[in-house]
Amino acid sequence: MASEGLNDQAAAPALIPSEHQGETVPEPWDHVDALILTGRTIQAAQAIRKEFGPLSMRDTIEALGERFEYLRDTRPDEFAVNLDGYWDGFYS
Repeated sequence: MASEGLNDQAAAPALIPSEHQGETVPEPWDHVDALILTGRTIQAAQAIRKEFGPLSMRDTIEALGERFEYLRDTRPDEFAVNLDGYWDGFYS
């Protein structure tokens, strides 16, 4: 029997949507993606934590970065902000 300690962290969310497995993007990503695409990185990080459970800040920032990379590769024309300076002013 495994006990859950205070230092246990929730598993990071599936960052690459399941469409690669013949399915569609999980619905929780829709809201997060909209925030990322409009350059609202702080709100996107908050939404990741809300949608996918208690993640450490490190895991949240990692998930945000990986999701950004995924969107940059698959939906570059949908970004409402310049990708070259996307992370300017965002410090973790």
